[in-house]
Amino acid sequence: MRWIIGTGKDIAVDSNQVRARGEYIHLVTGAEVSAWDFIQVDGQVCKEYLCCNSNDGIDGTFITAHIGDVYKLCSLREIYIGKFVVANTCIWERMSHKKLLSNMMSFNRGIELWFAKQELSVDSNRIFRQSTTLNNIGRFGFQTSLSERKLFTNRCKGLMEAIRVSFVRVSPFILLGD
Repeated sequence: MRWIIGTGKDIAVDSNQVRARGEYIHLVTGAEVSAWDFIQVDGQVCKEYLCCNSNDGIDGTFITAHIGDVYKLCSLREIYIGKFVVANTCIWERMSHKKLLSNMMSFNRGIELWFAKQELSVDSNRIFRQSTTLNNIGRFGFQTSLSERKLFTNRCKGLMEAIRVSFVRVSPFILLGD
């Protein structure tokens, strides 16, 4: 499985937190984890994102980044041809999770999208937003979302089952309450 994080100071923070994320991935997957490196897009190094891989045989991508970055990353063939994407990010704008899934499904009808559990917040313009706050450095040594903490708690169920109970699967259909 591929693990990608934004390199901004609000997500990657510093080298100690990036290293701690790698250790967390190893604990969650039980697999060997590669070193973090910048991703390459069309042969060009992209320093906006760091990536590592867990040697677990799972064909998916776990992204911790801002929603705009998630959109950008999910437009890459290497990501949308996988079986699923876990977006550890804010929905922020109503229906953006549905739009993202629709965009990826136009290339891969079978892809699944999972979003971090959201909290309702009010931004500085008094607009309600669905957000995922990275906080609680606590036991992991890096800022975590509620869904990441649940993923760790449920890791003994296997990674895919832990994702199912820790993140919210995005339906391709518009449901009441969306």
